[in-house]
Amino acid sequence: MLIPAVLTTALVLIYPMIVALQSSFYKINTVTRSQTFVGLDNYLGLRTDPEFWAALWRTIYWVVGAISTQAVVGIMVALVLNKKIRNLNFVRGVVLFPYLVPAIVAVLTWRWIFSGTVGVANYLLVDVTGIFETPISWFHPRFAMISVVIMSLWKYLPYWGLFILARLQSVPEELHEAALIDGASPWQRFRFITWPWIMPVVMVLVVLRSIWAFREFDMVYLPAAGGPLQRTTTIPVYIRHVAFDLTDIGRAAAVAITLLILVVLLNQLYLRIYERSEARLD
Repeated sequence: MLIPAVLTTALVLIYPMIVALQSSFYKINTVTRSQTFVGLDNYLGLRTDPEFWAALWRTIYWVVGAISTQAVVGIMVALVLNKKIRNLNFVRGVVLFPYLVPAIVAVLTWRWIFSGTVGVANYLLVDVTGIFETPISWFHPRFAMISVVIMSLWKYLPYWGLFILARLQSVPEELHEAALIDGASPWQRFRFITWPWIMPVVMVLVVLRSIWAFREFDMVYLPAAGGPLQRTTTIPVYIRHVAFDLTDIGRAAAVAITLLILVVLLNQLYLRIYERSEARLD
């Protein structure tokens, strides 16, 4: 019974990984399909490649921005949904809706919202609230990555909110009742009861979303194709540029393997933090 799943995993994941690893040691001519063994040259060349390092720093900025905003707002949404409010099932359904929307639809919708002429965002910030005097060019090089982070927040907020909500609903009521009797404030109850309880789930979400964010392509590439001025060119977008625009498959494979190694090392750190948070609950 395990054979179909094992074969599917081998064909979809393991085989492409082996091919990518092998390709990273070759200079590949995409026209003649000839391969020249170059050893570690593709990897060593990354050390002096300014575009690679710039894309790496943008990727870190993107991952930190996306994960931090999603975690904070996700916890806030989960705390609200954990309250006894009217039409709770309807509210939960509305919160879940963005996660069901395809990425291309979400990006096109937000491109219209962030439009400099007819966008809803500038209308609310300038004409309705008066927070800004002039419209914001959301895809200006200064604001492009922030705009992408906002899009990602809307898209993946339900993922965080529902998982954290499930953990919140398992918190023993006796803990909060005892804290109320002792005169604990809402902040103290969150800090010493709620936060330690949801910390393991938050760390799992951080690990999973970090893996996805490091390799995420569509939510970063679709808004501006890596622009303007490469301000949204993260490592996955850079890999696409090297592989298809520069037709350097070997170098692109080397970048992909390097990214894989970085993600594995980062996740080891996350897992250590997760184990410590679980140990505190025990």
